[in-house]
Amino acid sequence: MIQNILTPIDGSMHAQSALQLSIDLAANYDAQMILLHVGVRDGNVSQELYEAASRELEAAESSGRETPICAHQSRHHQILEYMGHMLLRKAHEQAKNKGVKRVETALDFGDAGDCILHHARNRSADLIVMGSRGFGELKGLVLGSVSHKVFHLAPCSCVTLSHKDGQPPPEKINRILVPTDGSTQADNAVELASDIAARHGAKLVLLYVMWRGPSLENFRASINLDQLSASTRDELDPEQHPIAENMSASFMPPVLSQDAYREIGEQVLERGRQTAEDKGVQAPKLILKEGDPARVIAGTARRKQADMIAMGSRGLGGVEGMLSGSVSYKVSHTVPCSCMIVR
Repeated sequence: MIQNILTPIDGSMHAQSALQLSIDLAANYDAQMILLHVGVRDGNVSQELYEAASRELEAAESSGRETPICAHQSRHHQILEYMGHMLLRKAHEQAKNKGVKRVETALDFGDAGDCILHHARNRSADLIVMGSRGFGELKGLVLGSVSHKVFHLAPCSCVTLSHKDGQPPPEKINRILVPTDGSTQADNAVELASDIAARHGAKLVLLYVMWRGPSLENFRASINLDQLSASTRDELDPEQHPIAENMSASFMPPVLSQDAYREIGEQVLERGRQTAEDKGVQAPKLILKEGDPARVIAGTARRKQADMIAMGSRGLGGVEGMLSGSVSYKVSHTVPCSCMIVR
């Protein structure tokens, strides 16, 4: 399922957390790791790393060892390039020491987001694992941030790792929260999260949020109508609600009863439970709640102390893309844990 993992690194704490998760996943899946460092010619870099690279470069030159840098550039740019090689070398050693068999490294310069997306496409990455921010990013909701750009434009599934400032990241994944609405993308998220949970011995929590966003057509596509009660099937009949058939219920009065929403949610959760158990997850927890999806997901993640939230790139009522109001955007920027968007 996961064969190629792209991991951008810059030496920051968030990037180091992403590296550790990538190594763990690569070892579990026997996947290839692609370690990428995108260098900056100008901008924020760690002074500590910069000075360490400078000292190591000087030592290498003094001893006559060859260095993988271009001699025809300023000393500052030489150090920046050498710092990239140094970070990649150390990350490569960590991966090999943890049992990852196939590790490649790449050094690039330019816009970090564009470079990451370029390498993800060219290396046929199945998963990008990266820190929610590095040395060059501002805290908070920065529309142009690297993680935000990659999160929404990546051609594959993407994990952004985050944790509370001043606190170390969790050493392993202990609990994964998966919001599901029965859409194809959500089912993919359940499957991948279940597989990861089983391999890591993690707890899995499946959440269905009852809300009136999806159209009746989308609701029907997410469930098995034959398994519903006659009354709920009647409520989903397009002839009963011709206007609501292809229109989001967010723009009109609700046409389904509370009982119908609950029955649909219970069916979707039961399907997710079966997928999880088939993957080897022990006793997945099922939660059915009502409210605004983003708020319910974030609140549940906090209460259940989730280490990761895994969700589809778009759901029954959502639109894929760089929409600041999308559920995935809101969740990824309001929870203190890692988020995985599955495509």
